[in-house]
Amino acid sequence: MAFDADPEAYTASVKAETDALRESLVRARALLPSVTVDDSILEAVVSVTTHFGVDGHRADITMMKAARANAALEGRTQVTKDDIRAVAATVLSHRMRRRPFEEEAFDTEELEGCLKAI
Repeated sequence: MAFDADPEAYTASVKAETDALRESLVRARALLPSVTVDDSILEAVVSVTTHFGVDGHRADITMMKAARANAALEGRTQVTKDDIRAVAATVLSHRMRRRPFEEEAFDTEELEGCLKAI
């Protein structure tokens, strides 16, 4: 609403934050090619998608890409379970099997239990 009221003033008020975010994204993009994933993380991704009943491998691939991007954004070159935690709800919530009219939210406690078991 502040933008609609005065776009120029709003843009000026968030300039520092926008510039900082832009720089973070530029650094993450440069770091991304060197972000690695070890086998234990690959196994964790497969375990999570299997546990949540996701069909196919597209979710696995998407979760790995998102986890790598998250690691890069945080300035790391190694994907961890924290990266899986950070992206799981976004990647999986719309891919989980549901019955018609079922209101199932992504269960972060269930995710945590699954990751601890690995």
